[in-house]
Amino acid sequence: MLSVVRSELTKVLTLPSVWVITGVILALNVFFQYQTLGFNIDTVANVRPDGMSEVDGRAVHAETELRQTLGVSVFNPGLLFPILGAVLAGTEFRAGQLGLSLVAVPHRLRLVLGKLSAMTAYALVLGLVCIAMANAFMYIAVRNWNPDMLWSTDMLAAEAALLLFTVTFTLIGAGITLITRRTLTGIIATVILIMLTMAQVVAMVSPAVDAFLPLSAARNLLLQGRDAGAPLTGSAGHGAAVLAGWALVTSVVATLAVKRRDAR
Repeated sequence: MLSVVRSELTKVLTLPSVWVITGVILALNVFFQYQTLGFNIDTVANVRPDGMSEVDGRAVHAETELRQTLGVSVFNPGLLFPILGAVLAGTEFRAGQLGLSLVAVPHRLRLVLGKLSAMTAYALVLGLVCIAMANAFMYIAVRNWNPDMLWSTDMLAAEAALLLFTVTFTLIGAGITLITRRTLTGIIATVILIMLTMAQVVAMVSPAVDAFLPLSAARNLLLQGRDAGAPLTGSAGHGAAVLAGWALVTSVVATLAVKRRDAR
């Protein structure tokens, strides 16, 4: 199994399209970190002895506000992770690549599990890089005030939630692509799921149903206690469970699809 995962990682690291999407994600991450740097510096500059700070005319707990800002700055470029997953999975359906992969690994279940494991590892590392970049920008703002907040339990918990988001979003995009057998179809499907939440189409009819959409689940997980632009539809725990459920279900269905269909 390790050899399968290793070979899939090698395939991932040699795909130009993967590097393009990765570069875009990292570039957007730098952009959003730079955009929030001034806000973070102002928040720290206004901190009172009791740890509160004035933001837009309201008193907020400075550490909480900074932690939530870091989460949002990683969340925004993270919306491209389903596209990354679609690109990673879609390579199998170009020019008979799936057939060649099955020649190397005839056991289809092992092949799919190896592929999903490699995607998980890649998304995890990329998510860690994004978080490290966010922490570097945050350190510039808090270095003369409270740099230890970057290692606090609350910050580590927020970063763990971000990693859950990046990995599950990647697997959702990959799973849909493996099911539909086309990169473009996988991208379109994930974009539609995202737009259903952004346009509040489902939320206006039933917030309870909206809470089961992947982007709504991500918002519920990462944007609690913050002005999210639209009302949240569930708790952070519910959001984490929904994201994990989407990743699991799409991965299982994708595995069954690859096992039952011909190798084209």
